Amino acid sequence: MWLPINQWQRLLRRAALMLLASTLVSCGFELRGQSDRAATLGRYPIAVVSQAPSSEFAAQLRGELQRQGAALLPLIEAELVLYVDIEAFEQRSLSLTARARAAELELQASVNFSVKLNGEWLIDNERIAVVDQMLNDPLNVVGKTEEMRLLQEELRTALVEALTRRLDYGIAAYHASQT
Repeated sequence: MWLPINQWQRLLRRAALMLLASTLVSCGFELRGQSDRAATLGRYPIAVVSQAPSSEFAAQLRGELQRQGAALLPLIEAELVLYVDIEAFEQRSLSLTARARAAELELQASVNFSVKLNGEWLIDNERIAVVDQMLNDPLNVVGKTEEMRLLQEELRTALVEALTRRLDYGIAAYHASQT
């Protein structure tokens, strides 16, 4: 049985991928922290109460919580309630050009939140913030606007991740103190 070289290469690639996949599965490989967070966030049904319930931040937060294994329920049925304020974006100049225009900008996204577990405050009015920097080209106004929009989306994603991590750690600390 003679096969052309291209078919042998494809066959060997598929065999190597199958071997790699079976090796990773059999050794128990999983992304760092994924199973622990799913177990912690899945302990209680969660309700997300936001001042802007239809905002991109609130929608992204709900999606991330569900992806992490949390069951989202209405406020009346949930044991754990996450209160989230409106996200805030701040911008400041880090350096100036010779013409006194911003050459480098710092962008910060932040949100205040509180968590109530069975009527008891687990986290009360805490603020999470993420920061990033960007170079500013004063001659490229259109590009700057698009870059700013993309950077805000990235900051929003990082803010959601930081909030879910903090929620996870808060629940884990509560359970550690109870035992």
